[in-house]
Amino acid sequence: MSRIPSRARAVLATTAVAVCLAACGASPDSTGTGPPPNLLQALPEPAAAPTTAPPTPSAAPTTTVRAKPKPATATPPRRRSTGPGNAGATPVPVAAAWTPVGGDEFNGAALDQSKWGTYDSVGAFGNGTRSPSAISQSGGNLIITGRNENGGVSGGMADSFGQLYGRWEFRARTDLGRGFGSAILLWPDSEKLSDGELDIMEVPNERRDLANFVVHSGPEGQTQVGTNVPGRFDQWHTFAIEWLPTSITWYVDGRQRDRITDRSAIPTHPMHLAIQLDQGPKTDWIAAPDDTTPAAGIHLDVDYVRVYAPARPPV
Repeated sequence: MSRIPSRARAVLATTAVAVCLAACGASPDSTGTGPPPNLLQALPEPAAAPTTAPPTPSAAPTTTVRAKPKPATATPPRRRSTGPGNAGATPVPVAAAWTPVGGDEFNGAALDQSKWGTYDSVGAFGNGTRSPSAISQSGGNLIITGRNENGGVSGGMADSFGQLYGRWEFRARTDLGRGFGSAILLWPDSEKLSDGELDIMEVPNERRDLANFVVHSGPEGQTQVGTNVPGRFDQWHTFAIEWLPTSITWYVDGRQRDRITDRSAIPTHPMHLAIQLDQGPKTDWIAAPDDTTPAAGIHLDVDYVRVYAPARPPV
């Protein structure tokens, strides 16, 4: 199974760097033995779900911005009671095995530049541009907007802090519409594909009816295991990943949907969260923007991000 080309990683101030896109599909509790399977063919697709084949990779030069060390302790974030992203929201229970160490409730008038670096670069797959102007906050939500103008404008950002192992949780949705697809993932602080990639939520299809989870490993990240789930991802859903030395577990709306236990597939280097709205075209992944793309743009909305470290040293 092929990979998606690399995409730009966050910049602090105006430094541009690259982040890699991932693919979709595989079966739960993957063993990773033998040659990489055709994951999409191996997965039983729901009748209404689209069939997508992930594109082929192409390397892109990077300028490394090293992640700052995470603080040893942090105050657990408090749940907001207002804002459109919180309508009907219920907190996801977190076991005592995890200690809150970071995240963002996106309550401010603008993005907190001490926590996040924004992309300022060529867009995904070489399409259009990624601009810090595509990122805003309103009503307690982060908003990344993709527009079909001036060759296409999209956006992305990445956490300034990385850590080895932990739990990442967020609540997000993506507007219906052609030309842009959302990707929220963990990317290695080293900027090396060989150190893995964990794609927590990729929703490339314009119908927003399939969310993909992929774990990448191997010298060029070409070994892939994971799964996908159908749903209405233009509506709010909560995603979480728990990454430990012995397992990676993926949750959607508090329900476990996949668990990887093959130690050879599990990254062993620090990672940080990246949030992206990527522009097409890329064959069988994201269509190009056209006259059906909403004039007001397509939005990736994120209600909150919460980051946890293991309460005890993992073994």
